Amino acid sequence: MRRNNRILVAAVAAGALVLAGSAAFTNSIVDGRAANTVAGAYGALDVQNATVTAISYTLDGNDPPSVTAVQFTTQGDTSGSTAQIGFNGTGTMNVTGCTGTHSGGSPGSTTYDCTLGTPVLVSSITSTDIVVAAGA
Repeated sequence: MRRNNRILVAAVAAGALVLAGSAAFTNSIVDGRAANTVAGAYGALDVQNATVTAISYTLDGNDPPSVTAVQFTTQGDTSGSTAQIGFNGTGTMNVTGCTGTHSGGSPGSTTYDCTLGTPVLVSSITSTDIVVAAGA
């Protein structure tokens, strides 16, 4: 009976290590915290002309890691708008494409997929700046 308990404990420990290891090597950070009022996953979240309800960052897998894309969701239908992403309050927007897709409903939400023009080191990010401007 004692041998079976040791085998069970070893199996549970091995499973926990596998789960912890797989979580440590994902290439995306997600922040679903409430709209514009708290820090984003990397630094503060500074949003203009929209209410952002979720944000996630795609990393390049290098060491040190860099952000290569940002996905964010706004409240309501803002799909006809132009969206831009920047970092650290510089006023420089860093995207090659940022398209929004409305999910429908009332008010529904719009999800933007934004590819960065230049990867940004995670360690250098103090704020994520999002601008959603009316019109296409």
